[in-house]
Amino acid sequence: MQNTHNESGGSAPTTGVLLAGGHSRRMGTDKALLAYREAPLWQRSRRALAAVCGQLLIAGDRPDLAAENLPSFADAFPGSPLTGLHTGLTHASTDWVTVLPCDLPWPSVALLRRLQAACSERYDAVVPRTRLGREPLIACYCKSALPTITDRLLSGRPKLLDLLDALNVRYLDEEELPPGWRRALRNLNSRADLERLSQPPPALTFIAHSGTGKTTLLEKLIAALTSRGWTVGALKHDAHTFEIDHAGKDSWRLTRAGAAVTAISSPAQTAVIHRHELAPEPEELLRPFHDEVDIVLTEGFKQSPLPKIEVHRSVLNRPLLSRGDRHDPTLIGVASDTPLEVDVPRFALDDATDLAT
Repeated sequence: MQNTHNESGGSAPTTGVLLAGGHSRRMGTDKALLAYREAPLWQRSRRALAAVCGQLLIAGDRPDLAAENLPSFADAFPGSPLTGLHTGLTHASTDWVTVLPCDLPWPSVALLRRLQAACSERYDAVVPRTRLGREPLIACYCKSALPTITDRLLSGRPKLLDLLDALNVRYLDEEELPPGWRRALRNLNSRADLERLSQPPPALTFIAHSGTGKTTLLEKLIAALTSRGWTVGALKHDAHTFEIDHAGKDSWRLTRAGAAVTAISSPAQTAVIHRHELAPEPEELLRPFHDEVDIVLTEGFKQSPLPKIEVHRSVLNRPLLSRGDRHDPTLIGVASDTPLEVDVPRFALDDATDLAT
């Protein structure tokens, strides 16, 4: 049962527990060692845990992954994900542990910090809960949960969700989770999951006459999708030249000196400036978004083969760009402030809720 009291706000020290004792039966190979972005998956989870925990350990008999500051401990009750929690809590030197499985392509430090901030002596566990379900293996657990976990393992009741029902759990619902929670909670169970990682994200472009309000609509749509946990990319087409750098700055000087590609990076963000002679195709421009986002929303690529939504405002008294003389087969919807007779779905211009859904 959830305790609804407010947290005191003090994040207690936790031990990071990498859950690596599974058999990866559905994948058919050791998931921990699967390479993604030139690094094995277990290393991605280890790095996320190391960013928020002073001590780390591996739950599972994995001497191949262990290191001087990363010991591994064999499970006392092999064969169930619940045993990883038992192992972690048994060997942790802190009252709380933060657990992550070893099969996450995009573990989130922001999510782990939010979980840890909710830890309190009033709870046995802190667990994300979304429309996709509860996530007991991306969570924080207190040693107060260990007797219940041990009893359930000894009595042959290893189901994780049943364990949560027996503990005093602080659930973090969607509105409390950081942006991008869908990707942070996504794990790999099968070859099909792995193959989907190599697929580019879907892209959608918004077109309209000037002054229609497509940028305003895109702002609302991005906010609505982000609030639902999606990670969104944005790409705007500009028919003219533009400058994103400032005259006199070092990066501006390097570009002006002739660098074909100039990048500037800080701990929080990176910008890359490419110079090109011919306008790139949309597919080329979308390549940097691959692996970074769930969907890309673009603006202004009227001639592209991307699926399109046209934005229409009645006060402008202008015909649709994609209908009439030019029937664009890539049009999939119209966002308008007035009813229209059109052969595709129509959405309200000032409300992005339907579009986001």
